Amino acid sequence: MPAILPTRLRPPTSTQIRGVDVHAVHKSATMFLFQFFKQFSEKYGFQFFSENNEPANHEKFLASNKKNFCRCPIRDFETNESPFDYPTECHRIFHIRDPRDILVSEYFSFGWIHPTQGSDLGQVRKSLQKMSIDDYVLHHCSQREYPLEKKYSSLVERVLDPDLETVVTYETMVTNFPKWLSKVVPVFGIRHSKFAVMQLAWRYRNEFRTKQETMTHKRCIIPGDHRRKLKPATIDALNLRFESVLTKFGYDD
Repeated sequence: MPAILPTRLRPPTSTQIRGVDVHAVHKSATMFLFQFFKQFSEKYGFQFFSENNEPANHEKFLASNKKNFCRCPIRDFETNESPFDYPTECHRIFHIRDPRDILVSEYFSFGWIHPTQGSDLGQVRKSLQKMSIDDYVLHHCSQREYPLEKKYSSLVERVLDPDLETVVTYETMVTNFPKWLSKVVPVFGIRHSKFAVMQLAWRYRNEFRTKQETMTHKRCIIPGDHRRKLKPATIDALNLRFESVLTKFGYDD
């Protein structure tokens, strides 16, 4: 990669009318996705809809012209229409993460890191701090209305259309960001997408540099954290629970 890239270039324009929905569940870097795709949309002329905007504008999508848009993050793997029934000009990016690492991240986030002000997390936090991480991932998290395996189920069962749907992983994003970009950027149909990938790789070159684990929002980005935090018997139980997810998306090695 070149050491220096031009910083003042006229953005490539979209070659076609295009909509992109970015799906990702909590604890798979959804806030980074929000910031990244918001900046990307502003640069390349896409309307950006998100519940994270201030003020949130995701509900205004239905009243928009639905052309050249990006919605991010959609924190499930379903769609707003009947399941996976959407116009051909809309492409969906499914950004996934190893569910075992998601559960580990949830334990630390809900138990210690995530702000409690203005939420109902306070009482939950007290109970989590009395619970071991193994107890959490084996029992507590499975008692929710939508446990993680249920969130993944529609994506696991779906035969994906490569012309309309792209799967990328958190693991690729944090360990090989240019490779992740090379799958994401062309979805938007912009001109000179390879050059855009180079620019973006340079701009975000420090985003995922490995750092010492800290009790902050970016506590530990290194993939495979479940192997470092959970007992072997716990991992075996999770492997069984998430067998279809791990097998379909290559996490079963």
